[in-house]
Amino acid sequence: MQEVHGPTDQQRTLVLGRTGSGKSVFAIALLSTRNFDEMPWVIIDYKGEDLIGEIRKHCKSKIKTISVTDNPPTRPGLYWMKPVPKVDDDAMEVWLMKVWKKGRTGLFIDEGFALPQKDAFDIILTQGRSLHIPVICLYQRPAWMSRFAVAQADFFAVFDQNDERDLKTTKAFVKSAKMKDKEGKIVEVTVYSELPKYHCLWYDVGRGYSSVLFPAPDPKQILSTFKRRLRVASPANKARALI
Repeated sequence: MQEVHGPTDQQRTLVLGRTGSGKSVFAIALLSTRNFDEMPWVIIDYKGEDLIGEIRKHCKSKIKTISVTDNPPTRPGLYWMKPVPKVDDDAMEVWLMKVWKKGRTGLFIDEGFALPQKDAFDIILTQGRSLHIPVICLYQRPAWMSRFAVAQADFFAVFDQNDERDLKTTKAFVKSAKMKDKEGKIVEVTVYSELPKYHCLWYDVGRGYSSVLFPAPDPKQILSTFKRRLRVASPANKARALI
C-alpha cells in the first residue's frame, strides 16, 4: 500500500460525483482542514449546500458574509458568498480577477459549472499556484468541466457517477486503484467500479497513483471541527463566562 497524501495549501482539488454521492460532505471536511487561520478562504456557495448552512448557523459570528461587489477579503478567516448563476456572472468575473491580482485567497466552489464561462477562473487555475490561490471545486458533471480545471488539478476525488459521458470523461484522466475485496483478493478499482456508499477514488496527480478512501467524517464531527478551529464557544462555556 502506498501512503495517501492530501493537498498542500497551494494545491487544487476537484471533487466529482452525482447528487447524493457524498462529494459535498467530503469537500467540506477537506475545507475544515485548510489554513483559514493564516489566509482568507471564501466559500462560493451557488447551491446553498445544507451542511454549509448548518456550519454558518452555528459559527455565524465567525464566518463573514460578503457579496460579489465587495473586494476580496484580506484578513484570515472563513467568508461566504452566494452568487446567482448567470445574473451575477459579470460581477463574479470581476471579483475573481481581483482575487487573481491579490493572491493568497483560498476558494471553495460549489458548483464549478455555475462559475462564469469566461476567463478569470481559468487564469486562476493556470497561474494561481504561485500566487497562493488554492482551490477546492465541486462538479456534478465532469463532462462539462473546463479543460483548464482538469489540466491544473493536483487531486481528484471521484464519487459515484451515473452518466456515461461523465464516466468516460473521468476515466480519461483518473488512474485506477488497487484494493482488497471482501475475500481479501487484490482487485482493480476504476471510475466504473461500484464502490461502497460514500467511498471515493482519490487520484494524486503528482505521484501518479490512486487510492480508495473511506467516507468523510460524520457531518456532526465536521461541524465540531469548524467550531473548534473558529473558536466558537459552547453555550455552557458562554454561561460560565458570564458568572
